[in-house]
Amino acid sequence: MQNPATLNLIAWFKQHARRLPWRQNPSVYKTVVSEFMLQQTQIKTMLPYFERWMQEFPSFQALAQAPLTSVLAVWSGLGYYTRAKHLHAFAQTFIHRPVTTYAELLTCPGIGPYTAAAIASIAFNEPVMTIDGNVIRVLARLLNHSEVFTSQATARTWVQPYLQRYFDQTHPGVFNEALMECGATVCTKTHPVCSQCPLRVDCQAFQLHTQSTCPQFLKAKELQKQKHRLWHLNANALLLAPSTIATRTSVTLLELPELSPDQRTQLPELQPIFTGKRRIGNTTYTETLYSLPPSVALPTKLIHQWKAQWLPIKALNQYPLSGPHKRWIQAILTSLS
Repeated sequence: MQNPATLNLIAWFKQHARRLPWRQNPSVYKTVVSEFMLQQTQIKTMLPYFERWMQEFPSFQALAQAPLTSVLAVWSGLGYYTRAKHLHAFAQTFIHRPVTTYAELLTCPGIGPYTAAAIASIAFNEPVMTIDGNVIRVLARLLNHSEVFTSQATARTWVQPYLQRYFDQTHPGVFNEALMECGATVCTKTHPVCSQCPLRVDCQAFQLHTQSTCPQFLKAKELQKQKHRLWHLNANALLLAPSTIATRTSVTLLELPELSPDQRTQLPELQPIFTGKRRIGNTTYTETLYSLPPSVALPTKLIHQWKAQWLPIKALNQYPLSGPHKRWIQAILTSLS
């Protein structure tokens, strides 16, 4: 017999689900692309990228045949570029050997348990549960879990047996989407709208007024770092170099060259023109950009040290720039025009 809370959740989802592009005329391809893009990224951020992606690469076949440089250029600005690389490789595999089960999906690079479960349940109706931050939050509040989770991994381990009580084996994709939708739009992290929640009758946190303190996670230490970079525009071309910031991605991104203290001493004509901030993991980077007049000859040895290259301003969208630098470059160009 179906859990009454599950029935309420699915009925609510069918009435209140957001009209997202991959839910309109759904397909396996749309599901796969959306799940790759949603790794580490919020829906509101990835929506314009999804629309552009579908225009450029409307099918597995189109994506598989595209050169990786073009794929990275379209992805540019979305971050975590290894996702684009793995999605490209997945398409090349899929057109020859469709991957359709949770177990098969787990063998593909870039697909972990959550993404595999989401694709398998939504696209292929396989009864596997998805567990993300939204699901953890909803279940923790349902059961008023007051202990501090030391990590996302420990939270997922705790959630799994309790989630089984509510899981809909017949409609796993709908259930998974419904529960994540509830967490994303109603049972939110900071301002839950309990009056609209389909699970409030069963929610212990709602009854005990503990929503604001549930769940709790051990906070990672916050780090601050400074970076200094060169803005050098010459004959409508900008000097760019491979990124020097270590991330989990194996994809080489282009950014404005990083200036060491010695290099800044060698270029006394530098003038600060822009300061930007970005966050990677638990580290916040404050990056100051310095302009060098076009009339100043940049030492060739510095260009070689940076492995830098001059790229035409009008063609920057064809190259894989990091998201923050893409935005900062556009802001500076706009201010100069």
